[in-house]
Amino acid sequence: MKKIGIIILMVLVILVGYLAYTTITAPNLQRNIKAKLPPNLSDSAILHFQQAISFQTISYDDAKKWDSVPFIQFRHFLETTYPFVHQKLEREIISQYTLVYKWQGTNLNLAPFILMAHQDVVPIEESTRKQWTFKPFSGTIKDGYIWGRGTTDDKINLISIFESAEKLLRENYQPKRTVYFVFGHDEEIGGKQGAVKVAELFKARNIKADLIMDEGGIITREKVPGIHKPVALIGTAEKGYMSLELSVNKKGGHSSQPDKETAIDILNKALVKLRKQPFEARFTEPMQGFMQYLGPSMQFPNNMAFANPTLFKRLIVNSYEKQGAGNAMIRTTAVPTIIQAGIKDNVIPTLATAVVNFRLLPGDSASFVFNKVQEIINDKRVRIKHYDKNISEASATTPTKSVAFLRIDSIVKSSYDSVVSAPFLLIGATDSRHFTEVSDNIIKFSPMVDPIGFHGIDERVSMDSYHRSIWFFEQFLRSLKN
Repeated sequence: MKKIGIIILMVLVILVGYLAYTTITAPNLQRNIKAKLPPNLSDSAILHFQQAISFQTISYDDAKKWDSVPFIQFRHFLETTYPFVHQKLEREIISQYTLVYKWQGTNLNLAPFILMAHQDVVPIEESTRKQWTFKPFSGTIKDGYIWGRGTTDDKINLISIFESAEKLLRENYQPKRTVYFVFGHDEEIGGKQGAVKVAELFKARNIKADLIMDEGGIITREKVPGIHKPVALIGTAEKGYMSLELSVNKKGGHSSQPDKETAIDILNKALVKLRKQPFEARFTEPMQGFMQYLGPSMQFPNNMAFANPTLFKRLIVNSYEKQGAGNAMIRTTAVPTIIQAGIKDNVIPTLATAVVNFRLLPGDSASFVFNKVQEIINDKRVRIKHYDKNISEASATTPTKSVAFLRIDSIVKSSYDSVVSAPFLLIGATDSRHFTEVSDNIIKFSPMVDPIGFHGIDERVSMDSYHRSIWFFEQFLRSLKN
């Protein structure tokens, strides 16, 4: 027994020594770049953002609700507000509403860069309209925030690009490298007429970009456990997208004599099964990079866990799955978004349907997820089919040693004080997912700090975020001089 105790003690000492060594020697991948103070935010820039929010450029799933007028009015607003952009850059209009600008560089041997944003916004849920603090399209400024639908998603990026480009054009600035601006009009419904068409056009013209940057990760002081510095989440990959429709067809009838199970009961049981059996948690390449970049900046024991993710996988998973955003970084997610059944309170419905949205972790293909859902539900009474054709696999991962990541990383650090950065798996969907044949280096990043209300009530972004966003894009464009 004494020998066994000694052996156990020796093993523990070796293990503790190993953990201490790997934690202390974990390389610090953060580059030391000093932030530059931005110029003052002009009153005109603030007004332009407010005006941009007032245009109700809404994308609806129901094509019958589409209103082209706000998009045309918004285009005219951009033309009037940013005259130098429209005088000096080439512009194409794709599918009537998507805008593509080309700023020709002086060195034609350099592959171009592409900046992306989208004009459209999601609708306001009518039942919640009265819950908004200010009118959803007012662009009200209050408590240090600009309020309104589209402030965070994605007019902050779009207007920031225009503001910085207009300023530089007034200075007769010309980049050495050509840069394209791509502003889609239907990102919120899949981008099929906007981004997809532009990607096809660029491919036909043999345009191959060294960098594409679209909306995505943010700078956060709140969302990364175990770290007290602001973190720039630079999206190097994007989860896939798929929705499935679950339906149950069972004879209904009068509510006074219900069967033991109704269509609604069967459907609800299927949804409960699906939610109670989550997909396996895994550390993908972006998540591994996330841990490598942030681990040395964390306090004990988080730094030790990130330095030894294989040994501490369960601990990390337990921590991250407690929050929706954290859980989405480590597994394929499934959530019911639409449920329909019944027409009258005293009639048992024959048909009950639900739409479940899936965000696919890299490595979990759409076909794998479909088959897994069938396996989990395991009920032939529940019919499972694709909800629509809006299906995309998870994207490839942009390397952290690429020109794209290094460029964005350096500009983030020169725009924000004391920020640390990390590669990041974007859990949403963007227009840039359609550009995989245009560039191998796609970054998903929005230079704003902890925005509030994505797709929800009281969407808003801080004035400081808008100020820094313009400064970020100005520095990005100025960097094309070299």
